[in-house]
Amino acid sequence: MALRKVAGTLIGLPVSLGAYEFLHSSISPSPPLPLSYSPTMLSTHYTHKPFTVISRIITVASSIPPLLLFNTPTKLTSTLISLGPAWIKFGQQLSIRPDIIPPNYLQGLSSLHDNCPSFPDSEALSIIEEELSSTIEETFHPNSLHRVAAASLGQVYKGRLLSTNESVAVKVQRPGISRSVSLDLYIARLLCLLADKVVPMVSSQKTMYVELCDCFAGGSWGELDYMREGRNQELFREELGKRGVKVKIPRVHSELHSGSSKILITSWVDGVKLSSCPPSVINRLIPVGVELFLTQLLDIGKFHSDPHPGNLLVITGEDGEPTLSLIDFGLTADVDDRERRAMTGAIVNLLKGDYKLLIRRDAKELGFLDMEYDTREIEPLLTKVLRDGLLEGGSNLRKRKDKLSAISGELNEIFFKYEFSVPPFFALVTRGLGLLEGIALKGDEEFDIFKAAMPYAKRRAKIIFGYV
Repeated sequence: MALRKVAGTLIGLPVSLGAYEFLHSSISPSPPLPLSYSPTMLSTHYTHKPFTVISRIITVASSIPPLLLFNTPTKLTSTLISLGPAWIKFGQQLSIRPDIIPPNYLQGLSSLHDNCPSFPDSEALSIIEEELSSTIEETFHPNSLHRVAAASLGQVYKGRLLSTNESVAVKVQRPGISRSVSLDLYIARLLCLLADKVVPMVSSQKTMYVELCDCFAGGSWGELDYMREGRNQELFREELGKRGVKVKIPRVHSELHSGSSKILITSWVDGVKLSSCPPSVINRLIPVGVELFLTQLLDIGKFHSDPHPGNLLVITGEDGEPTLSLIDFGLTADVDDRERRAMTGAIVNLLKGDYKLLIRRDAKELGFLDMEYDTREIEPLLTKVLRDGLLEGGSNLRKRKDKLSAISGELNEIFFKYEFSVPPFFALVTRGLGLLEGIALKGDEEFDIFKAAMPYAKRRAKIIFGYV
């Protein structure tokens, strides 16, 4: 009984997961997994599966000693891959959280976006057969389905429809992924509960591990619902189309898999990564990419939350000209009206060089700092980084080929040292900006992401605040 109380007090676990219940409770049927992410419902589900939970905890825990002995970014990355899809996703999210992860680990974790093992084609084809409204033979040309990519939660096949001869992408979930992911999300949250209690005892860092975990878990759980992803994709098609943003979003063929959450069939995008295009094409399309980025963030209020080079492609448009295409809408973030207004104000103050207002007001309204935080110590540090690193003109700007990447290390150090908390959506924003600037600099060594963003930011500020 004492052991149970200690465990419950230390990390806030339900007492049924303590050693007492594990040894003495009977195993009863567990409730079904929730349709949407719910820490309470997951806890209820796995309370009835103590052997499963303990076994997985042992597996996860056994990976920790090697990390302590060989604590390198490479070792951390390989360990997350070995632990499976949920931990790969967790590492991907940590790769954009400089307030939590030291700078030298961010690059290593970023490699998780392109380093996922595949599962057998036979299993994938079996899932496709089960989820189609018809049969594979009645839907696709013979032998046209073939795997083209593997991701953390599923993999993608290319096929050709019998009815229209159109090439399509077929996204298939990994077998048993909901059970695997839900168990690991549950255990990850237990670990974050422990970290939130232990870290403040040995560090001045403000911890928000449970909040981070819940944000990540909610997004990852949503990615398991391909019907939701299809709705997101159609929403982006509609909203970007209404605003005249010249970006192609592939159509969802929901008629082929009505009611399925395990497969998603969309029009095939026959394109190449924007980052791999010649400089002339990059120079032509980057302004469109900036408009796409800011329209999501400041206007639509729903943001593509998986911004890596493989999701931003260049295709040949109907007019024969290079056209941007955005794909993969499984992970999206909502930016509410208050956040959009605060973000617009912050961008305007950044462009105007009003760093004092940016730090004292905007940083707090966006959630970087507590409203009561005294910013006097960090103002000169941030002002120097922002002034010298972002908006300094003349020859220094032209010589600096990758300004945003160059200052990211300085910002990461400041965020890690002081009581910053990077809002999840903003971590994705900075990553998206870094991606766009990195691509743009391949086409134009003098490209300035902030000058490129200025016209759109001014238009939005005039609409929202009535001034520029």
